[in-house]
Amino acid sequence: MRYPFELDPQIIHHIIYSQAGSIGKAVIELIMNSVDADAGTVIINITPEGFCCRDDGRGFASYDDVKRYFGRFGTPHQEGDATYGRFRLGRGQIMAHARTLWRSQCWQMSVDTREMGYHYDLEEITDSEQGCFISGEWYDPLSSQERMSCLQEIRDLVRYTPVTVHLNGTIITRNPALETWDAEDDEAWYRLREDGAVSVYNQGVLVRHDPGHIWGVGGLIVSKKPIALNVSRTEILRKTCPVWKSIAARFGELAASFSDNQGKHRKTEARREKTARALLSGEGDMQSLFNGEEVITLLPGKQHVTLEHFIRKCCHYPSAVDKNCFTLARYARHVPRGEIIARAGIAPVVHPVTLTRFGCHEPEEFMECLSRIRSNLVAYREQLSGQRLWGGGWREELALIDFEALSANFIDRTQMVSEKNLDKETRRAWTALRWCLAEYAVVCSGGEAGYQSRAYGGIRFQILLGESTSADAWTDGETYIAYNIDIVRRLKSDALCTASQLFSLTEHEVAHQGDSLDCGHDEAFYQRFHDISTLCAPDRQRYMHVWLMKYTTSLEAEGKRATGTAWRERWLAERASTGREKKGLPGVISNEGAEAAISAQPEPEDAARLSFLNRQLNGAGTAAPAETDWNSVVAEGIEQALKKQAAWLLHQQERENELRNREPGADGEEYEDMLQEHEEMVCEQRARYLTLLPGATSELLTDAIVCYLYFDTRSEEEELDAWARRTWEKGSSRPVNRCEDTTPEAFFLGAEEEDREIPASWQPLMQEGETRWSIRRNAAAAGFINEMDYLEWRSDSAAGEPS
Repeated sequence: MRYPFELDPQIIHHIIYSQAGSIGKAVIELIMNSVDADAGTVIINITPEGFCCRDDGRGFASYDDVKRYFGRFGTPHQEGDATYGRFRLGRGQIMAHARTLWRSQCWQMSVDTREMGYHYDLEEITDSEQGCFISGEWYDPLSSQERMSCLQEIRDLVRYTPVTVHLNGTIITRNPALETWDAEDDEAWYRLREDGAVSVYNQGVLVRHDPGHIWGVGGLIVSKKPIALNVSRTEILRKTCPVWKSIAARFGELAASFSDNQGKHRKTEARREKTARALLSGEGDMQSLFNGEEVITLLPGKQHVTLEHFIRKCCHYPSAVDKNCFTLARYARHVPRGEIIARAGIAPVVHPVTLTRFGCHEPEEFMECLSRIRSNLVAYREQLSGQRLWGGGWREELALIDFEALSANFIDRTQMVSEKNLDKETRRAWTALRWCLAEYAVVCSGGEAGYQSRAYGGIRFQILLGESTSADAWTDGETYIAYNIDIVRRLKSDALCTASQLFSLTEHEVAHQGDSLDCGHDEAFYQRFHDISTLCAPDRQRYMHVWLMKYTTSLEAEGKRATGTAWRERWLAERASTGREKKGLPGVISNEGAEAAISAQPEPEDAARLSFLNRQLNGAGTAAPAETDWNSVVAEGIEQALKKQAAWLLHQQERENELRNREPGADGEEYEDMLQEHEEMVCEQRARYLTLLPGATSELLTDAIVCYLYFDTRSEEEELDAWARRTWEKGSSRPVNRCEDTTPEAFFLGAEEEDREIPASWQPLMQEGETRWSIRRNAAAAGFINEMDYLEWRSDSAAGEPS
């Protein structure tokens, strides 16, 4: 006998509650239903108590329509009769959040899943309702934060829908045909930008944000034709959808052209991540990727280099340690220490962002990635059959040095020293320069250069000398800037270039805006350094000229003939000024107040101050420790790294074997005992709840609900309240089934706002009344992992810029 499959009534519960996410997404389903009904306008109002949604579409024309399309879930659409709908399931989402009343043509349907279960009341009304009008009363009133979050989520997700959507009196949709795009064809509109995610809209409704590494660029795709999606409309069926294949091919071409037009040296993080994935998969021109694409980031700073450059650097690093090795700073907190080790020239140090780029979490995984890339390069070279010549560097196998071993053995010796350690001629140049550096530091820190080149308004730093194994200069951010005496000594042999370097170091230290010892360099630092170096360039040149005047005047006062590049530079400036003045033009550099600046004397050195600072510096003022034998330290670090890598590989192999050999019942008696104990607990608690909870039956008290009441409540009062309000159906701090309910809404809903402090970078992009919780929730709903990325995307969208 052949029998048809049947559907259990509980499937309706699953359709309504399991696909129900946020209120915003439930309302978006109503908007998409209006589009499918050929509506031109949708008017939505959302209050803390409830909502209403009205459209001018077809509505339900007959009793049969109501029974077939409203009363039955899963009735399929016919090909071409709907823009978004496939199986008429989406309307169930709103039923999980509110008791609703539906009016269309001559029919009225009432739904209250908490009181009526999975039934609805159908009535015929005398006053015909054109289109469809839906009103609802929230089961739980919305707080002001929840309401604002819901409104913002709707704005984010329906930006380009083909109907005009009025949300609480404001039109929130746009017509994509009226905007400017980088490209357009029969399938979609396309817009590109250097970085960020690629936002994909299916006929105006946001589906997802593709990570930038997939395309190598960021941007926006709005499809004109329907894209095939999964049931929850959160993923594209990329392998089977012909519309998406066409869109992807076109956007891929645009992305490649866009990246090439950005310039050879203007690479984005998305492009670097895409290169890393291509090297791992062995796709594309491996030689070009190996030699020409930045994929490794090194310390100090964030130096982006090619894999070929990285290997060559490891093999020929100018240090006293073994070759063919490097170390890797695993966490962001290791970056300051990693920069110190890198500056000391012990070994190349890889920035932790490189791990993320290659999809790794452990240094051992990164070593495995390098091995895979080497295998891919070998295979690619064999395919070329000698058509192109390759260098031999790619053959080298690199060794990893354990970062903790290097860090533990590196002793940073930093201390202040006296100017008396300089010889007479170097001290003459330094004394003249010290006054100029102090005034220039005031300008860099926000001050202005006034009359006689005296600066005012900024921070006045004391200019000092010091010795350091890791830093060219350092500062406490408030009182002093110290320069490495080894650099200052070069004033004797190359005065002008050394002075220029010291001015740059001044800009660098002021840009830290705080203590620069053990301090990394973030994007904000580089922006400050950029601004200082460009805005203060005129003042820098003026103080450089003042230094030349002071230095050469000091030489002349001693009766010596001034020679060298410093004197020639001053003579050249004066000669150019004389020539310009003969033509009625101002001099190259104004000499107003120059005499006072030339005669101004720097503050005398304070020996007590040096001693005090040395006591504050770690290890300073004490006997210098013995020199570290870095060859032995590196050998020990490589050995430790190999042991960790072997342990990691063994653990991976054990896990694979365990999964491969696992059979039913293989977990043994311990698993059976745990299972039996769990079942006994469920039976015991179910019996208790049957006597405690009003209206409870064995059928209603499923295992999941029993576990929810047992684990998520702390008293009988809470159990009674949870049973009365059915809180397991509307999202709690702990979902009923944690393995299945992994939606962002389930994660954030009901969570305490323990982190109320708003990051400073968020504040300019936030709207009135928003909180950190609402931003996190909307970012998750829009498909963003990083909240700042979401705020920037939202800001660009509101401004009409590329998103």
